[in-house]
Amino acid sequence: MISNPLFASQTSSAEKVPTDPADAEYGYTVLIIDDEVEVHKVTDLTLKRFRFDGKRIRFLHAYSAREALQIFADNEDIALALVDVVMETDHAGLDLVHKVRNELGNHLVRLVLRTGQPGQAPEHEVIERYDINDYKEKTELTSQKLKTLMYSGLRSFRDIQTIDSHRKGLRQVIESTSKMLKPNSMSEFATAVLKEIMNLLQLDSSAVYCTTFSEQGFNGQRRILAATGSMADVIAEDDSEGLPESVQRLFDKALQEGRSLYSEEGYVFYTETESGYQSLLYVDTNGKLTDAQQELLDIYCFNVALTYASLLKGEEILDTQRELVYLLGDAVEMRSKETGAHVKRVSLVSYRLAQLYGLPEEECLVIKRAAPLHDFGKVAIPDRILHKPGKLDLEEWETMKTHAAVGHDILRKSTKPILKVAAMICMTHHERWNGKGYPLGLKGSDIPIAGRVAALADVFDALGSKRCYKEPWAKETIREELLKEKGEHFDPRLVDLLLDNFEDFWEIRNRYPD
Repeated sequence: MISNPLFASQTSSAEKVPTDPADAEYGYTVLIIDDEVEVHKVTDLTLKRFRFDGKRIRFLHAYSAREALQIFADNEDIALALVDVVMETDHAGLDLVHKVRNELGNHLVRLVLRTGQPGQAPEHEVIERYDINDYKEKTELTSQKLKTLMYSGLRSFRDIQTIDSHRKGLRQVIESTSKMLKPNSMSEFATAVLKEIMNLLQLDSSAVYCTTFSEQGFNGQRRILAATGSMADVIAEDDSEGLPESVQRLFDKALQEGRSLYSEEGYVFYTETESGYQSLLYVDTNGKLTDAQQELLDIYCFNVALTYASLLKGEEILDTQRELVYLLGDAVEMRSKETGAHVKRVSLVSYRLAQLYGLPEEECLVIKRAAPLHDFGKVAIPDRILHKPGKLDLEEWETMKTHAAVGHDILRKSTKPILKVAAMICMTHHERWNGKGYPLGLKGSDIPIAGRVAALADVFDALGSKRCYKEPWAKETIREELLKEKGEHFDPRLVDLLLDNFEDFWEIRNRYPD
């Protein structure tokens, strides 16, 4: 056979055969499917020295469609399969193609039909009805054409695999973006984006993204947000102690000089936002990056910094809101000459009760942040009633009971979720399970769960604390009282949850004493 001079004189650098073929490592996997042993021998002999991307091909062999289907099921990395049409039956190969695509769901592998009896499966019908990538008669597959088929099939698989990898990476980025505003998810987002950028740039390298997020610059504390490759394990919550010394040294130099830099150890990209937040991206790469690669990594570094800065500002606003809620609750308790630790404990007990009750975490957090304002309406109660050491008379008691509606009326005007729930708690945390509470006389599950939770948390903590009208109760006495009020004052299920976890709730009292 006369070799094609085009293929004899030109070989892409990515597909050069190593000097010693035995030194090449295995790359892609090819499956030969044919019921004739001689076909396998000839194919092996023809492709013995074939290389793709500088690597040898791992050949698998099947002598029937049934055997081939099992090999497909056991090997998800098959890049190319040469499939005989006529084996156990006249259409065994066609049935196999259908099962690989539809039953196994494998749409990546390149399937090439080979037949010695083209009349059994006319080419135009097969190509139209089956998801195949090529159709060849065995007589036309000379040595050169078989190698050409291997190049085209493996290149196609490689490109589709790359696209599929980018698709999965993009999906990971999108999913991480949806989680980005949730606690501890910024690292997930930054890592997902970094991995996808490394894939897009086809960089098989390790990388780590770090930020100081401090106007102190070089002296600021660093936090690792993203890492890939061999550095994937160095992600830490608060500092960069796990980084290799060489990377630490490069980061220090980049921060001192306020610029990106390149050395034999790798690239460091430096950016600084208008707010003074600095970020660093280290890429351990062999050889220099192209201008386009550097530009994309610079964009990544800068935009992740901007995103994180925005999240930090939003978190700062939320922290301020939460702190104001506690301060307002403390102010009410101080006016009542009660300890400010009470509102902290009621908040934590309410949160844990809501979790044990099975409420969604977001709802638990809202209850936790709203509970400190349960007695907010007491700001309108006169001191002579609020501080009276003895039992209130009927008129005084009616005045005291108005604090529930007063707190609700003040807070309900807000459109903020936390304050709206706080208004509900103000109104309902003195309702009773048996319907004998105030101010609405609600009964059982008609009482909002936030009010039921705060009611139990409030009484549990108050019983163990000293008040102007009583001394603190002992643990066992509190247990007995809560059990007695189960189904009367309190939601029975909530009482069971508290009593079953009593020591954990008591520990909250110990952590935040009066």
